[in-house]
Amino acid sequence: MEISLDLLLPRDAASVPATRRLLHAALTALGVEEQIRDDIEVMLTEACTNVIKHAEHGADYTVRATIQDSRCLIKVIDSGTGFDAGVLPAPELADEQGRGLMIMRMLADDVRFRSFMHDGALVSLEKNLRYGKGSLGGLLTAGNGSSLLTGPDPDTEDLPARLCEMARTGDTVRLAGFVDAGAPPNLADEKGDTLLMLAARHGHADTVRALAARGADPERANDRGRRPLAGAVAKKEGEVVRALLDAGADPRAGSPSAVDTARRFGHTEFLALFDETAPPPA
Repeated sequence: MEISLDLLLPRDAASVPATRRLLHAALTALGVEEQIRDDIEVMLTEACTNVIKHAEHGADYTVRATIQDSRCLIKVIDSGTGFDAGVLPAPELADEQGRGLMIMRMLADDVRFRSFMHDGALVSLEKNLRYGKGSLGGLLTAGNGSSLLTGPDPDTEDLPARLCEMARTGDTVRLAGFVDAGAPPNLADEKGDTLLMLAARHGHADTVRALAARGADPERANDRGRRPLAGAVAKKEGEVVRALLDAGADPRAGSPSAVDTARRFGHTEFLALFDETAPPPA
């Protein structure tokens, strides 16, 4: 089971309760236990509030929430210059500044902060889910292979990293087998790069086709807003470009789009493939 919410929001305080209600509705419908829901809502509120208060220059921010079986991953990404939360000292309880970061660290099972040069910052929050008896979430995750990605078995704890490595190396048969057994086709690494994006970036057209046939989204962007097709164009991976187009990727979607990228690098063969013309010479 995988449910994704991808929201582009204005840096306005009114966006926080709206985002919280959307995620609350999804968690409630799945039957996530009340205490877990409350923790997630508080985490989300603090992460969004920090962006609104502290991110500079950006007019908007992105909230990406993914529920994969018994795991909820929330990423809040600002588009300004960001702030380096990783170097901030732990605040005292009486201190107002920094209290939101402390709350996030207390409630989340895993917290990560990343800064991008000139592209803002990211707060990543992970929470393990528990479902009520007879709940929709419990029924959807029962016996569907979710044990591949969760549980105490030490041999499977690093499975997501292994799946990402299979995508990078083009280990199509094994990777497809894991997806068929229940691994999420849109599984992403810590940078938001999905299995399909990793395969595309490293030139594995057959792996891209296999993942797309199993439900991987060819339009899913990573945490920096980059899409697989634009990346394949930049690297002149012709077979990958064709595989992504066959899977439904839009060459005009995203910023920069695949069309923008082809024009920037002068890849006229791709512009022809996209039914576009090159810009007139300067």
